[in-house]
Amino acid sequence: MTDYKFSKDFIFGTAVASYQVEGGIYNNDWTHWENKVNTVCAEPCNEACKHYEYLEEDINLLDKLGIKAFRFSMEWSRIQPEENKFNEAEIQYYVEKAKQLLSKNITPIITFHHFTSPDWLAKYGYWASSKTTDAFVEYVSKMMDHLPSEVVYYNTINEPGIFSMFGYFSKAKFPPGIRNEKIFISASENIINAHKQSLEVIKNKNSNAKVGMTHALHEWDDKDKSVFNQYLKYHLEDKFFFASDEDDFIGLQTYSIKRTSPSLIYRSVAAFLIKIPFLRNRIFPLFLDTFSGRNDYVAKSARKTKMGYEYRPEAIKYNLHRIHEKFSDKDIFITENGIATDNDDERIEFVKDVLKDVHEYNQGSGKVIGYLYWSLLDNFEWDLGYNMNFGLVEIDRDTFARKPHQSAHWFGKVSRTNSFTD
Repeated sequence: MTDYKFSKDFIFGTAVASYQVEGGIYNNDWTHWENKVNTVCAEPCNEACKHYEYLEEDINLLDKLGIKAFRFSMEWSRIQPEENKFNEAEIQYYVEKAKQLLSKNITPIITFHHFTSPDWLAKYGYWASSKTTDAFVEYVSKMMDHLPSEVVYYNTINEPGIFSMFGYFSKAKFPPGIRNEKIFISASENIINAHKQSLEVIKNKNSNAKVGMTHALHEWDDKDKSVFNQYLKYHLEDKFFFASDEDDFIGLQTYSIKRTSPSLIYRSVAAFLIKIPFLRNRIFPLFLDTFSGRNDYVAKSARKTKMGYEYRPEAIKYNLHRIHEKFSDKDIFITENGIATDNDDERIEFVKDVLKDVHEYNQGSGKVIGYLYWSLLDNFEWDLGYNMNFGLVEIDRDTFARKPHQSAHWFGKVSRTNSFTD
């Protein structure tokens, strides 16, 4: 038996996103995407986990379990349901949410954008327009005028590479479903600008704030020097990751390894399409939608999670070193990590293996300041619906009753004691 002890100021917690858990949100881009004719989504979100209504119960559950930090996003479409119109009652809802957490000594970590945008931005083309950048910064500024000064940790934008590439380089995954490289690159630039401007606003309005973007960083097969692999890594991850040069910490979110197909035909076609600008703009995104699927290449023999990912807890270790190599002076906050599984023992196994690597890494560099498990609740997993159960807590889809798994009690003890034994 080995004891793994973390420093007393290491932050253990869990995370959720507004649209995936709150319910009753019907005025953003996802609402329209999942309810359109011939939608790619398995089912609509609708009432999610009713976290909006069950907020007090869920905060009490965190407290009872001993979970000491809670990352949540604020729903922009609730706060600003119309252009130039803010809803003061909804602003106060999120302010009170932060205050409730603080009153129970649970550290709030606030995310301003977690994939969803108000539907009134549709007329501008959502993130394809710089008007969305301006609107987002205004929304951030408005919220910073109200949020408690005791809130320290802020995430501006969640996984920019995922929602930009899935939404502006594909018609098969996320809204708005635009399959065009030029528009995707414009959207990427607008997202990066929104982050940098918002970071400045947050820091100006709260001198104690620590701000970062959260990045979906995969482990990569560094032996793969293919044109396709290099293109994908840059546009999905690196260009956003590198834009965190002024951040207070790097928000790391990793679940698995990204591999490209070993097929020489596949790689040759991909390389050909990438090298010719016209084909790269229109045909290459279609090629990816048709042949890559959601997870790119996963070997048939690989151990997989319920999401279809390769089971890869060691992806964390890879990315801790990757971040250190690029930003050796920055703290790292693991703002999401977890597993979708029907086997709760496997969930504990996965998290233990991750935390062992984090513990080992911190013995050397000491740069990881926290770990947030995704997710507190079984929730709406975007285009995949409700079947991907990441939660420490099971949700009864009929009654919305909360039922903590054994992993919830185990992780709560880890959070209370900043240690575990294996």
